[in-house]
Amino acid sequence: MKYIYLFALSLLPFLAIQSVNAHCQVPCGIYGDELKFGELEQHVETIVKASAQITALSAKDTLTAQDHQQLVRWTNNKESHAAKIIDEAANYFLAQRIKPGADHYADKVELLHHIILYSMKSKQSTDGEAAKVLGEKVAAFKAIYLNHHH
Repeated sequence: MKYIYLFALSLLPFLAIQSVNAHCQVPCGIYGDELKFGELEQHVETIVKASAQITALSAKDTLTAQDHQQLVRWTNNKESHAAKIIDEAANYFLAQRIKPGADHYADKVELLHHIILYSMKSKQSTDGEAAKVLGEKVAAFKAIYLNHHH
């Protein structure tokens, strides 16, 4: 019985992590729009840096084992941040914040679609153009979103 109790207690941290993993769709008021935009901008910056690092490492004539590991890590990091942008665009803004009939509804939805699209393209390339357009779309969405009621 003691071992079952200890085992159950050891699982509690993992269960807590699972429940805190993503923003729920309950209007708790904890998350603010400015915070979300700061996170989106940071994700874009990370994608840009990761792409540059991948390009720089790939340009070397010979790659060491450490170089290969760094390539994998930068690639995983870039893809993770692009996925976070997609998640925020869909689960925070589209699902919770953009209301049908709101001012500039179609423009906001179109910009969010572009953000999702260029996040995906940022996963697929390292040339920097997709990340540049992604940053522009995030900035355009931020401007229209924060300057109009939603």
